[in-house]
Amino acid sequence: MIDLKEILTNSNYKKETEELINIANLAYKHWEIYWTGFNSTYVCEEILKDFENLNDFKFFVYGGFSASQRSRIACFRGDNIPEEDALKRNFPAQGIKINGNFLFDNATQDDFRSLLIENGVNQIKVGDIWTIGDRGAQGIVDNLDIQHLDEKIFYLRDVKVKINLVSIDELQIPSGRSKKLVNTVEASTRLDAIASAGFRVSRTKIIERIENGMLRLNGSKVNKPTINLKIGDKLELENKGFIEILNLEITKRERWKVKLLRK
Repeated sequence: MIDLKEILTNSNYKKETEELINIANLAYKHWEIYWTGFNSTYVCEEILKDFENLNDFKFFVYGGFSASQRSRIACFRGDNIPEEDALKRNFPAQGIKINGNFLFDNATQDDFRSLLIENGVNQIKVGDIWTIGDRGAQGIVDNLDIQHLDEKIFYLRDVKVKINLVSIDELQIPSGRSKKLVNTVEASTRLDAIASAGFRVSRTKIIERIENGMLRLNGSKVNKPTINLKIGDKLELENKGFIEILNLEITKRERWKVKLLRK
């Protein structure tokens, strides 16, 4: 069995790490494959770094398609490793289509995600959600306890939508978000300034999301926009991806040249 306290001590993602430890213990005991809930793919990869030297266990990160931003971790015994194709084929999730006319009332990924959560879907059961022009959205959700949504009518603000559960193969899979270098000049190295520039979100909205616990700095939630950042810091904004600070350089006019990697 895995020593829970030892691994959790230095983890920046204690809740997610604890879940992985629990399913790893189950996988070891029952010789079966167990999956975590959905988390950001970046977080999945980060917490697995603490498990690299555990030869008794093997892991697989997958979210339904190759470039998914939210994934689950499969855990299985190191002496009972399944084929990757079998893991993907038996991935415990399915597709969801949310159809509606949003031509005059635009909606975001966050809006559609909130619709699912408000109607009984736990957040960790929701994978990627992406919009389909002005016709609604599609996404990937856990395949358990969601049948109550199929063929049902809901309202997102004043727009009537119909939800259909489908196979993942029936979805219009979005193209992956490529890594991108972002260069900007800011008055300071404050969290809100750099996050606003890196995620292309207004300063006001960034501050709101910080206050609502939607932004993580090096894995930990922060609630103060005034924190000064340094080279190597990593920011995660819920449903917006990640940025890493590659360089900070003061200019002759005492402003900051900031180089970021967004992914």
